[in-house]
Amino acid sequence: MQEMTPRKVAVLSLNSSIKNGKYSNLELDAAIKKYGFEDKDKAFFTRLFYGTVERKITLDYVIKRLSSVKFEKIEPLVLCILETGLYQVFFMDKVPDSAACNESTELVKTTCPKSYAGYVNGIMRSAVREKKAILDEISHLTGSFGLSIKYSVPEWLCKMWERDYGESAKIVKALSRVKVGVALRVNTLKISAEELLSHLPEELDAKCVGNTSIVIPKSCVVTELYGYNEGLFFVQDPASTIVSSLVNKQSVKADKPFIVDTCSCPGGKSFSMAINLGNEAEMHSMDLHENRLRLVRSGAERLGITCIETHECDGRKPIEEFFGKADAVVCDVPCSGLGVIAKKPDIRYKTYAEIEKLPEVQYDILEASKNYLKDGGFIVYSTCTLRKAENQDVIEKFLKNNDDFELCPTGIFGDDVGMVTFLPHKTGTDGFFAAKLRKKK
Repeated sequence: MQEMTPRKVAVLSLNSSIKNGKYSNLELDAAIKKYGFEDKDKAFFTRLFYGTVERKITLDYVIKRLSSVKFEKIEPLVLCILETGLYQVFFMDKVPDSAACNESTELVKTTCPKSYAGYVNGIMRSAVREKKAILDEISHLTGSFGLSIKYSVPEWLCKMWERDYGESAKIVKALSRVKVGVALRVNTLKISAEELLSHLPEELDAKCVGNTSIVIPKSCVVTELYGYNEGLFFVQDPASTIVSSLVNKQSVKADKPFIVDTCSCPGGKSFSMAINLGNEAEMHSMDLHENRLRLVRSGAERLGITCIETHECDGRKPIEEFFGKADAVVCDVPCSGLGVIAKKPDIRYKTYAEIEKLPEVQYDILEASKNYLKDGGFIVYSTCTLRKAENQDVIEKFLKNNDDFELCPTGIFGDDVGMVTFLPHKTGTDGFFAAKLRKKK
């Protein structure tokens, strides 16, 4: 049986991920479990696989520059070998160039027709020989094309961010590194952030962010951390925690608030709001698929949250039984996810056609969700994307068609309008958007 080295598995996982459209994080977890990688092998495989996915556009630019075969005609598995090999040459300083070349050539011999060995060896050795010149060439590329190649982000996306925010270079740079760590939302019903932090190993370099979150910058197994089984925390990025904080005891005055979370899975915002409200609310968490709602129920049980009831429901078809009852509604709508490409690098390769119609779905969910509110209640609309068509444009269309609603300040990052965009180079968080809409009395 051939040895399944981290390099070989990275090639096979990359090919599988691309061919089957599988999310890279799911492919990564499955491969680590299947081949039992631990310690150095696990770290090397993770870096090589994730890094290659993240840098694919840059790596393909180099391949096109050096290849004697047209890019479109390169065999898929051969292309994956070249991409992982070149990633080692250009982005993994601790890997000797000779090892990257030799191992890539050997991989061809064991996974592809041997006739490709000379081709791969030639490109790898040319890359090593011309490495400095290639990097210098890339550094001098300009405009949206230059940004695309430097940071491996599709050119259409660079152009869109420049049009929407005028700061595409800063946004792309801030989202150019894969985040390997994790953020925890502390269950303050049971423990404070400071106390939980005191139980975490020092080598994780964990730190508190505000009074409710802990950020761990290093890779770790969440389920093995102190307090997981006891429900002392759950995974939630600080941006999501901040958005969830808009629903709290100060903003909702009722003794037992009625809350609707229209697109709740996997449950993070529902959990966070329940904690904010001291587990003293009537919270209805909805989602399109029952199998996903099981995540909400199991998560709530682990955390000791008892105020959540789940409902299988299409967000565009509201439950009439709840009309006019809600103090607050959260619409964390399905979106393109372009604000979280630092954590999910494969998202950057979505095409415009894949996300073009999302604003229609988002608007329909927002329009349907307004029915739940009582007079004076408010809606929190949020996405984890940076795209005005899915954010400000949806809100402005809603306000134009619903004169009984008004924006009210979120207070997030000093917002006094009612709409706030989390630009990662300014906030240090994922890219997010939130708006707060109050139904007039």
